[in-house]
Amino acid sequence: MCDVVTALMIGSTVMGGVSAVQQGNAAAASATYNAQVATMNAEIMDKNARDAIERGKIEEQQKRFEIAALTGRQRAAMAANGVDLSFGSPLDTIVDTAMLGELDALTIRSNAAREAYDYKVAGANNRADAALSTANAKSSKTGGYLSAFGTILGGGSEIGKYRASRSIA
Repeated sequence: MCDVVTALMIGSTVMGGVSAVQQGNAAAASATYNAQVATMNAEIMDKNARDAIERGKIEEQQKRFEIAALTGRQRAAMAANGVDLSFGSPLDTIVDTAMLGELDALTIRSNAAREAYDYKVAGANNRADAALSTANAKSSKTGGYLSAFGTILGGGSEIGKYRASRSIA
């Protein structure tokens, strides 16, 4: 009877150790998956940042074309009415239009840079999440083996106590 109980205790100990390794491996696989997702998200954020800059350049250039066309129409209209464009209010109007248009173009550039920066920060955060998940994967795997080792040691101790108590009796 003692041999059956000892065998059951050994079996239970081994199963507990195997279970601990499997749990560690499952947690590692989950963390590895999370790291991969975070890395992909970081790459998407990088792409979005580049896209924001490119869209900003296009919008900025379009604004400059728009302002150039507007100042051209202003000049043509004033000249058609015989207004001297080289001084006074007509010149001020043209200069103000160009200045405000340039300010709008620079605002577009600034907004695009801010949007790109936000994407870059999100990408950096995703990379940090990936690094943490990778570390968690390694830790989970190691933890599973350590837990299995602890289970086997604890089971061995219990078997030893059981056998010692049976030999006394």
